[in-house]
Amino acid sequence: MKKTVIILLAVILSTALRAAVPSLYNVRKFGARGDGRSIDSEAVNKAIETASANGGGTVYFPAGTYLSYSIRMKDNIRLYLDRGAVIKAAVPTEKQGYDVAEPNGSRYQDFGHSHWKNSLIWGIGLHDISIEGPGRIDGTDALSRGLENADGPIAKANKAIALKECRNVTIEDITITCASNYAFMAYALEDAVFRNIHITEGWDGIHIRGGRNILIDACKLETGDDSIAGGYWENVEIRNCSINSSCNGI
Repeated sequence: MKKTVIILLAVILSTALRAAVPSLYNVRKFGARGDGRSIDSEAVNKAIETASANGGGTVYFPAGTYLSYSIRMKDNIRLYLDRGAVIKAAVPTEKQGYDVAEPNGSRYQDFGHSHWKNSLIWGIGLHDISIEGPGRIDGTDALSRGLENADGPIAKANKAIALKECRNVTIEDITITCASNYAFMAYALEDAVFRNIHITEGWDGIHIRGGRNILIDACKLETGDDSIAGGYWENVEIRNCSINSSCNGI
């Protein structure tokens, strides 16, 4: 009887531990090559959709260069870029490119401030999302620029990460390089943490238009224009950051 109880407890504990560990979805198992030549965004989005259908989890990028167009975030998704992993913005062609910017009724707003889908990584109306790990997000490819400082309703992208009306967001340990107009652009962001991020060789760093309960901690921001910008903030704390806004803009 005692032996049976011990076995049952072991089974229960094992089940509980498995439930406590977020599901892991390796993008290579969904067809991503990570060779810096193949377009991997379709495989990445498939991994995100599968994780989302199962209640969420970690979409894992092992070392490699993942040439991508738009990556669409969903609720309860954590992108984790391992050491040596790079999500690199692909150059649009006549046949394929980034998601087209959604319609916008304003004639007086900067195009980059009011469109979200024309981005390398984007999400609208989401909760509990994160982008983490020692890897890198790169706005250029080997031949020319994937992210462009261009306005207009075309299948190009000018933001590395764009989030609108999202809450419970974490961006941590990531390096973002050559992000064109914006490394990170958000509108109506709530309960967010930016920690230990390095942003370099771009224009704006962390740009938040409307946000509450936000922490920006231990970030190194080397940008051509605004390292941290935005407005209509409530309960925002910025600490332990290194800021240099005198770099050459891209």
